[in-house]
Amino acid sequence: MKHFPLSFPPLSAMVEDINELRVSVDERQLELFGQFAGILLDRSARTNLIGPGERVRLWRRHFLESIQYALLLDRYRTVVDIGSGNGFPGMILAIMGFRMILLEPRRKRHLFLGFAASELGLSNCTTVPLKLENFDPEYGVKQFVARAVAPPASLLARIGTVAGKGSSLVYRQPEILENEEFESYIELNCPPLDRSGFLVQYRV
Repeated sequence: MKHFPLSFPPLSAMVEDINELRVSVDERQLELFGQFAGILLDRSARTNLIGPGERVRLWRRHFLESIQYALLLDRYRTVVDIGSGNGFPGMILAIMGFRMILLEPRRKRHLFLGFAASELGLSNCTTVPLKLENFDPEYGVKQFVARAVAPPASLLARIGTVAGKGSSLVYRQPEILENEEFESYIELNCPPLDRSGFLVQYRV
């Protein structure tokens, strides 16, 4: 194992963190995590993709949180990451073997995502330079994920328009409201993550 950023914990601690999340990741995927982090940090020096404050918590906040999305997704169906930004959770899920479509309308970030997918050899990952409302998914694309893009109610309305009934959204939020209607949820483990919260699965 090599190519892990200095901000990452030792490999043994990384494996322990992932096991605590009850998610399966193999040796090759761990190596790709390290390579993706290296690409992100290298490009950030020129393109301002991630701020200095985020570098020290890259593993615990961004990688581990993205890994946990896998618990609420169907591995055999395509997943659309809305506003993928720097690739969280979409690029991480692609490394884990999910068929991913990364929606990112901002040119610099879209180009970064395409470059990273190519460098990592992720043939299961497609980048699309569009907003959700301009996206025309293929028939059967029903799974969506997002992190801090827009309120879930707004995203669900747009998902219903572009993908129709039966679609789902997995969304990270700090709390669950008492009267909220959702399909399922998991509480984010803190630690090993550096912040608490929930991943909530909504259904259109």
